[in-house]
Amino acid sequence: AFDHYGRRIATASGDRTVKIWDLDENGDWTSSSEAGASEWKAHLSAVTSLSWGHPEFGQLLATSGNDGFATIWEERSEGTATGFVDQSTNSSAATRWTERARLTDARKSLSCVKFAPRHLRLQVATGSADGMVRIYEAVDVMNLNQWLLQNSIKVEADSSTDLGVTSLDWCTGRFEPPTLVVGDSSGSVNVYRYSDASRNWGLYLRLDGHTSPRKGVLDVAWSPDVGRSYHLISSCGRDGVLRVHRLKKITGSSDDKKSSSELQLESSQKLDTTADTWRVAWNVTGTVLASSGDSGVVKLWKSDFRGNWKCVSDVHGNLRDQASAMQLAP
Repeated sequence: AFDHYGRRIATASGDRTVKIWDLDENGDWTSSSEAGASEWKAHLSAVTSLSWGHPEFGQLLATSGNDGFATIWEERSEGTATGFVDQSTNSSAATRWTERARLTDARKSLSCVKFAPRHLRLQVATGSADGMVRIYEAVDVMNLNQWLLQNSIKVEADSSTDLGVTSLDWCTGRFEPPTLVVGDSSGSVNVYRYSDASRNWGLYLRLDGHTSPRKGVLDVAWSPDVGRSYHLISSCGRDGVLRVHRLKKITGSSDDKKSSSELQLESSQKLDTTADTWRVAWNVTGTVLASSGDSGVVKLWKSDFRGNWKCVSDVHGNLRDQASAMQLAP
């Protein structure tokens, strides 16, 4: 996952570790060799997901694992009086990632974790194999040791599997109520929205899912809101299908607060992929969709003037280096 400025990458793997990479002045990605500075054991089992917090709250990272925990990490500077890390300066002070909180409400493994947009305060959502989405909020942004479980969403996942919630993402619209898109093991892609009246989350929209021939959602991504009259949501699943869902914003009268924030499913387009898609992500303006899968190729998609999504570029990895690594592997 990239950080807010796109100059840092956090990676997670099945060996329980998290590693941070920084972009240097030469355009190379480097990682510190000092223990705890950029690589550490984050969980008791495989790390399944991670998410950067907004830099307004400091250098924060949330991780989830098969051990059923979600952990909040903060990068602290050992060479300053305050301990805070300022990424806008080229400070050479030593830093270390410190565990600030561990969220342990899940009864099964966690599959995904995601910080909320900045305007929703310091909140984080987790999805677990017990079919629950949990939303936590920091009690005090200056003291990250205490997080409250604000709400829980029971997702109608497939009870015959142990996967439950498989992916989630936040809506970034500043003038929208708190909204999440959630994918689960049954293949459903649903939008959930928070209601101030009931002070609870409820099912808001059902989108076209991924149910045949194999059911299950692998990833979902909500495009950034840049003032358009619609939202875009991408989803991919075990059925090998990549979809872009278009949600129209319905604007009502100024005194009708309810209708002024309504969303309506306008279309759901199936993209012409040649291989299974595992992950999807949007660029910062929500105009380019990136997808990756088992073909070793990252595809970039853009919409034409008719609203049809087409592949405009393929990014291939260095197959020669991959072959050499496989030959050297024990």
